[in-house]
Amino acid sequence: SATDGFDSDFPSQINFIEFDEKAYRAMRDDPRRTPKFAKAIRSRLAELQDAVVLDLGTGPFCVLALIAATAGAKKVYAVEANPEAARRAKAFIAKCEDPNASRRDVDGLVPLKPGAIEVIEGFSTELTLPEKVDLCVFEICGSLASEEGLYATMKDARERHVKRPDDPATYIPRRCQTYAAPVSYALHNLLTPPSYDWSKIVGKDPIRFNCRDEALQVLAEPQLLEDVDFSKPLPSLPASVKTSLTFPVTTASIANAQKGFERAFAEERQLQSLLLDEQGKKMDAAATASVIGAKLSGLAMWPTLVCDGSEGTLIVSRGKNGEAQKSHWQTVLQLMSDEPLSIGAGDSISFDFEAKPEKA
Repeated sequence: SATDGFDSDFPSQINFIEFDEKAYRAMRDDPRRTPKFAKAIRSRLAELQDAVVLDLGTGPFCVLALIAATAGAKKVYAVEANPEAARRAKAFIAKCEDPNASRRDVDGLVPLKPGAIEVIEGFSTELTLPEKVDLCVFEICGSLASEEGLYATMKDARERHVKRPDDPATYIPRRCQTYAAPVSYALHNLLTPPSYDWSKIVGKDPIRFNCRDEALQVLAEPQLLEDVDFSKPLPSLPASVKTSLTFPVTTASIANAQKGFERAFAEERQLQSLLLDEQGKKMDAAATASVIGAKLSGLAMWPTLVCDGSEGTLIVSRGKNGEAQKSHWQTVLQLMSDEPLSIGAGDSISFDFEAKPEKA
């Protein structure tokens, strides 16, 4: 799932992805995410009068719903499937509506007129709203665009919840994308048997990383792997979505990876502690970086959200060239072999990818 590795504070719900308190706050406070959502929502609502808005997966803080309500929406329906998150969302909105509530006592409180936001508990695929909406806002894009039930949820929203399903301006974001690139993973190179047996996880569940983890270095220019456009018909479910990509390896891309590993060895203590050979002798960081910067571990994937088509509202979890940066999303790595494979400038690396989105 999109949240492997998270521990949940909420009651166990086995039929949908859930987040813990830390994850909800990370999403809310992500400076590369929330301000751009706000800019796109405010810009769109400035063009509409008496707009009705749907927020899918509003969470306990109703972040996007509050942005829409304070930007002039006549009504916002905030849908949340997690019972505990929905309960907290209702309590939070009640405090926002209370003229006596204090910002000192309520984290994230925004003064709100009663009835502007209606929190509805349940799956949007199982609900019938009182009316169709002018604008649908959401952030149900996982570390891969096709995670978190995106296809099923948005196919249903197109068919039942929005007034103009074929209009790109109906959705924020209007597209969810996954970018991918071949990478070298430092630990895959430095932790060798018997210290660690990578065959235990190759071909199984992917490894998930903080997007600012420099232990992962890109070996070729990233390419678009998934591009889900909500203004166009989505496939009937269950479906199979296939893509094939070929990545040319260049002298410059290998040099960038080697420099990235040099930087990581200089800055990250965990990696420094692994710079030991079989006899326990300290290895030269620059020489090691040069070697592992020309080794293939697998395919890394990460999300990008196209809010309204403008560069100023593009939400990226990694840099344009796959550089590490802070993000609440994770980077997903699918290892391709037990041991890293040697590569060189002029090589091409090809991958076949298949996503199998299912019904909600």
